[in-house]
Amino acid sequence: MGRLDGKAAAVTGGASGIGEATARRFAEEGAQVAIADVDVPRGRQVVDEIRARGGRALFVETRTEREAECVAFIGAAAREFGRLDVLVNNAGMRLYQTVVEASAESWDAILGVNVKGYAFCAKAAIPAMRRSGGGTIVNVASIRSVVAGGNMVQYDTTKAAVAGLTRAMALDHAGEGIRVNAVCPGPIFTRFHERRAATAGKSAEDFQTEFGRGTMLRRPGTPAEVAACILFLASDESSYVTGTSLYVDGGQTAL
Repeated sequence: MGRLDGKAAAVTGGASGIGEATARRFAEEGAQVAIADVDVPRGRQVVDEIRARGGRALFVETRTEREAECVAFIGAAAREFGRLDVLVNNAGMRLYQTVVEASAESWDAILGVNVKGYAFCAKAAIPAMRRSGGGTIVNVASIRSVVAGGNMVQYDTTKAAVAGLTRAMALDHAGEGIRVNAVCPGPIFTRFHERRAATAGKSAEDFQTEFGRGTMLRRPGTPAEVAACILFLASDESSYVTGTSLYVDGGQTAL
């Protein structure tokens, strides 16, 4: 018996990285999964692979900074599956700039995806969760919500906002049986980092060694390890957990 049997979940940014790992893990645990992403070929591939394993999945091309597209995505998921129990807000973007270098346009772009997109999806999902008798929202934040990354002022700011959004939504909707939590990953090695390693002329192994050096475990995490924590927060096993942030960082923020 899966930990999400009979439940329907929506995952943004589900075509790669943490979102992909989460969508796949949810399907393995019995959930019906809707994936939103801007990468159409990859998103459809993930859905096809979930279906090939006997799961039920849906892909919707979605730009989460656009409220209408968030509404369309959540609506499609609720219609397809007849309910909505879980939302994972994961879609995001990074910019490497100081406050002096950042433009008004880049601020609008990253706030649109990393903060407003989370709020737009939650706004659309909560009424569907009410109809299902409750639900869970898991927001993917970052350890950058509490520690600075350097030349990442916009990213750090948006992730701190996600932590605050999580607490506020948890308080507002606890009485409706809707729990809201965040995961805060530390260094997680994904395809994005594989590309960064190649751009820097480094092997994936060397990049990972450097990337995970600041953690207690002396290595970066994997998307699957974050997905396992998201699964816990999305499942009934965390029924007494809401309004909190779970750090998935190899101990980095404790140093």
